[in-house]
Amino acid sequence: MCPKTVIQNKIIREERRSHILKVALNIFGDEGYHASSINRIAKEANISKGLIYTYFESKEDLLKNLIFDLTDSILEKYPNEDNSLESSDIEFFIDNTIDFVLEDISRAKLLFSLGTQPGVMDIFIQKVMEKMLPFMNLITNYFKKNKVEDAHAMMYYFFSVLDGVQMQMINNPNF
Repeated sequence: MCPKTVIQNKIIREERRSHILKVALNIFGDEGYHASSINRIAKEANISKGLIYTYFESKEDLLKNLIFDLTDSILEKYPNEDNSLESSDIEFFIDNTIDFVLEDISRAKLLFSLGTQPGVMDIFIQKVMEKMLPFMNLITNYFKKNKVEDAHAMMYYFFSVLDGVQMQMINNPNF
């Protein structure tokens, strides 16, 4: 048997990491972050507890990586802060926000449930907000360009409405 190449090892490592994150998302969402354990995640992932610690420093680090990876996968679809948004960009954003839920409703449900667990948002909100800030500024500038009186407040309203739509999609099968 031939030894694996660097590329093969990298692929295997990324597949394991992704598998751990997927299992952790399900467990954190089902049992709650605080009630979950690395032991339970390892058992469900069918790997050793020690292997998890080769990828993540702690349960909190696992949660942070999970949230940051999901945030990055969502944000990579959108323009960066150097761009100016048009109405078609806003429509694209709305469509992708809805598609995020439709692609995997259980993932969206679990992600939203994490955000409502006491103390969990405190763990990662600052970093997520840093990642979101450029896009939030783009949306604010879009509203300014379209002569909205309080563009900053409208940006928050815009995101709140989208969150509400996503929550309805998750919780109401007839929505």
